Amino acid sequence: MTDALLPYQPSLGSVTGTRVDTSCRHNQQCRISTDDMLLFTIPQRDQDELQRNKYRYCVHKDEFVVGIGRPWKPTDTRKRANNAYPRVISNLGALQMSNDGKYILRMIRYMNHYARNIQERKLIIDWFEDNESAESILGKKKVTDVAFGKDDKEQLSKYLHMITDQLPVGYANTLGWSHPKNGDTMVTVNIGGLRTVQNGDFEVFTGDIIQWYWPFELDCFKTNGERKPYADAWNGDTPPNIDPAFDVEQHKKTSFNTKALDPAADTRMDFAARQFGQPADRPKVVARIKPYFRDDEDPRLYDSYRVFAVAISCARPHEPVDIKISRQSV
Repeated sequence: MTDALLPYQPSLGSVTGTRVDTSCRHNQQCRISTDDMLLFTIPQRDQDELQRNKYRYCVHKDEFVVGIGRPWKPTDTRKRANNAYPRVISNLGALQMSNDGKYILRMIRYMNHYARNIQERKLIIDWFEDNESAESILGKKKVTDVAFGKDDKEQLSKYLHMITDQLPVGYANTLGWSHPKNGDTMVTVNIGGLRTVQNGDFEVFTGDIIQWYWPFELDCFKTNGERKPYADAWNGDTPPNIDPAFDVEQHKKTSFNTKALDPAADTRMDFAARQFGQPADRPKVVARIKPYFRDDEDPRLYDSYRVFAVAISCARPHEPVDIKISRQSV
């Protein structure tokens, strides 16, 4: 372990085993979107699975809560019951355990890495709907690490109706169920104030701007939390069909290794994951936090959307960290 991984200003949770507290705290009542969670079951829309395996699909206390935003397929109008509360989720259910679900995760990962503005977001969605696969060339070299092969591209359009923009809301103060037969689907979410939370896979220092991300996006980042260089290989209106894990400098895919940064990080992560009550080989996919580094040459649209807080302490990967949730002033 290097000296750089020793927190210069540890969080209150790390030093005393307690949490930072403040009387100035903004909370909001939200409702867990049963409609969306039904899309994340195996098989899809399985009401019994949502009720039986309730701890996989619920919003646990202290989980980061994600809001349901604009659908990727605007022509898809899903009938929903009238509701006065924002619809939220905190996890992607069982998507990582099925081949169909993995297509959705790959599409989200691709969009978050390659969309630099609203127009490119639209072009990427149009490309997902198009069954033709684009050849991947970067400079004078053909890229073999494509994001989607021809067989993959033929499948993507049928999953577009399941995906929406995902926005930061805050941290859950209470437990909320994803199905009304299990209990209350309402959850109180802390949307502003000071809070001690679990850090993600990257080192955080005081003053860092904080964003959230999904665990399956890890290979899109460098070990310090910066995004990998943008593979600018657009062909007209066709996005670069290059895997987001592709390293432009090494001209190959590279994977993220938390152990190389901090050998004890996995132990802390496994300890924190026990609260979800899930098998080790089928972990719950919940949102994590990391420092936000703006790429001035190629700013990523969804990274800026996902900024929601400022760190007020330091932390190693998967350690408690104190943050100030304040989307208006970061």
